[in-house]
Order: sequence, then C-alpha cells, then structure tokens
Amino acid sequence: MNVDVGTRGAEARRKLAEMTPTSAAMNEKSADLLPVEIVPTFEMPSPLYIHSAEGAHVTDVDGNTFLDLTMGAGPHVLGHRPKVVEDAMHEQLGRTWHLVLKNDRQHELAELIREAAPGAEKTVFCNSGTEATMYGMRIARAHTGKNRVAVFDGCYHGAHDYALVKADPASPRSEPTAKVLGNGVPDTIRDDTMLVLPYDDLAAFDLIRRHKAELAVVMVQPVQNSVPRADVGPFLQELRDVCRECGVLYLLDEVVTGFRLGFGGGMEYFDVDADLMTWGKALAGGMPIGALSGKSDVMAPLGKTWGDPEGVFLGGTFSGNPLTMAAGIAALTHMRDHRDTIYPKLNEQADRLAAIVNGFCEERQIGAELHNAGSIFHMHFKRGIRTSRDFEGSNHEAEQEFYVHLMARGVIVPGIHLFFTSTEHTPEDIDTIGQAFCDALQDVRDDGLI
Repeated sequence: MNVDVGTRGAEARRKLAEMTPTSAAMNEKSADLLPVEIVPTFEMPSPLYIHSAEGAHVTDVDGNTFLDLTMGAGPHVLGHRPKVVEDAMHEQLGRTWHLVLKNDRQHELAELIREAAPGAEKTVFCNSGTEATMYGMRIARAHTGKNRVAVFDGCYHGAHDYALVKADPASPRSEPTAKVLGNGVPDTIRDDTMLVLPYDDLAAFDLIRRHKAELAVVMVQPVQNSVPRADVGPFLQELRDVCRECGVLYLLDEVVTGFRLGFGGGMEYFDVDADLMTWGKALAGGMPIGALSGKSDVMAPLGKTWGDPEGVFLGGTFSGNPLTMAAGIAALTHMRDHRDTIYPKLNEQADRLAAIVNGFCEERQIGAELHNAGSIFHMHFKRGIRTSRDFEGSNHEAEQEFYVHLMARGVIVPGIHLFFTSTEHTPEDIDTIGQAFCDALQDVRDDGLI
C-alpha cells in the first residue's frame, strides 16, 4: 500500500474546512435544536448550507458556487429556478397560494398527467411521493379486498411504515424474507401485510403466482435508485403480464422517473403500462407534490362519499394547493411542448458522462462503475452490480473518500450517491463533471484505497 495513504484525502478535507467556515458554524449551532434538518441520506461529506441556486449551480452561505448533481433529489429536470416555473408562481402569488377550498388549477395539471400516461384516467394530488405510495397501497386494498402488498428488494417507496420493509440480506436471494428498516415500525406490518420479491429475477413471478389470493398489488420502480439500469424493460413488461394473469394490480412508482426519463416517464421509456401509478418530484417543477393516478375502475373507491364503508379516505391541508399546481402546469407544459428536444439531449448528455467515467475506470483498471438510466445516476465501487444484492464486497472506504474529493473539486453529489443531471447542465458542465470524477478517482487511488 502507498506510504502516502490518506495524504490527498487530508488535503481535500483541509480545503473544504477552509472553504466552508460559515456552514460549519451553522451545523454546530443547529445540532442541539434540529436532530434532522434534511433527509439523512442527503448529508454531504462536509457540512454544507445552501443560500441560493440557479440553473445547474448552487451557492453556499460562504459564497462558494458548486456544480450541483443533487438537483433537489430529482425534481429539477429543468434546473434550479427555471424561469417558466418562476413566472407562473409569481402570477399565482398575485391571486392566492393556499385555500383548502377547490381551486381552478388541479384539473389542468391532471389533464397533463393523463396526456403523459394514458392509464392515468383519474388523479388525486397530495404533497409528497411518500403520501402517494401510501395512498396507492390503500386504494389497491380497497379495490381488491386483499391486504398484502408486494415490493421489490432494492426499491424505495417513501418513508411511511408500509414502505420501510426491506429484504433481509441474510435471506435467500430468490426468496427474500422481510425486515423493517429502523425502529418504530410494527412487526405486524412486516409479517401480515407485506411481501418482498427478488428484483430482476424470474423467481419473483413464481412468488406472485403462489401468493395471488392474498396480494392486492405489486409495486415497482421503473428504475431502482440504487442500481439505475436502462435494460429492465422486458422484466417490467413480463411483471405486468404476470400480475394481470394473477388478478393482482400493477403499480409503477414513477416518483423519481416520472417526467425525467421522458415526458411519459418510465412507462414511455420502457413501453409498459400499469393499473396505478404514483408521481412526485419533477411533476411540480421543484414545489412539494405527490400524486396517485390510475384506471377509473381501480380509483372508484375515491368517488364514494366521506363515511361510505366502501370509500377510501384521503386528506391533506395543502394537497392540490394552487401555487404547486401553477408550478406543475408550467413545468409539464414546457416539458410536453419541448419533449422532442429536451429528452434526447438530456439522455444523450447523461450517457456521455457515464461513458467518460466508465472509460476512465476501464483504462485505469479501477474497480468502480457509473450506472445510469437516462439522467438518473448511481456510482458503485464494485464492478458487475445488477441488483442491490450485489453490493457485498463494495469498496466503501474508497467510495466515501471519493465524494470528499469530488466536493473539494466543486461538484456535489448527495450522501445517498444517487444523482441527476438537468437541461441546464451544458456540454461544458458535463466535461467538467467528468474530469472531476476522473480526478477524484485518481486521488483515491493515489491514497492507496483502490
């Protein structure tokens, strides 16, 4: 091992400390009062507080400007503060921004969703992807009269109790057993209502057939956050066919992929349809939102009057608020009207970034690779990963150090290491990011970690 192990890492940390004293002070000040300020998986390698953002860049409280690959955890397909969305929000602020009464904007946004996804015959709005998936499970149970929900090993469906059920890594790959993620989630949810399936594995179809009498719905992300792949279309299509064969609803969780992989999201990208679909993130151009859409017959319980024993109750004070609706209408209208230029360019640039980084890794024989499906990325410090079950043996020390070096070079990727590009990342930005990735990888190698 190199005798200078850690030298470059120490230099990067010193540089970050010198760059971000105000962020460090704010982090120390907040520690006693705010146990969680952001989603913990989005913490940075060094404390960072953002003051402003525009396009592909963010500026912190110390005045440093970074190329941003966080993109708000995915909503900013059009970059930070797109003018078309900002103008629409200013116009709406001149009228009102919150009512709880019916407003004149929800119908227009629902029509845009239906245009993007033909199966979205009915839509209800909420405030987050977490709410949307929770409502999707509830509607599926109400429509089918069955209680169990199937999710896939490695998928993420939000922060409510039913979504915090994962595969036990000690269980068989092709027949995983469930475990809860974190404390406070009742074991009864894991044992009585959830089923975990193996991802991209034909054994999943056998499990669905075996449990079809109790399964209300099978949920899947078109692209997994942890291993974004562009080659899973045949699996998604066969999964849909097996669900229909078994009389089980099929729910595509498009919270991340919707309006990002294409105007029609993962359904368009992979040529697959669904009975239910959930939305969030890019749907509102950066404002908080979630939505559940589905076929009319499946969504029928929502048409019942409040208190009807066959109806389903949903609630949210800010759901469908006019300010969020205005932002969403502006963002989606722009994406729809420019879809023939936005998405080919966005996906081409994303593939080019992956090619730069992966070409460097292959040339230098570095045990890392950059996965992407369109503009959704995840870097792994192990070759040949296809599902989350392949993570064992990853070089976690090198991975953590890599992001320290990347941040010190002016490029930020969130702690979860899932990241995104936008229409505002120029070809020159992609070149800069690609070079920063390669240089950071070399720094880690020079420290003897690869």
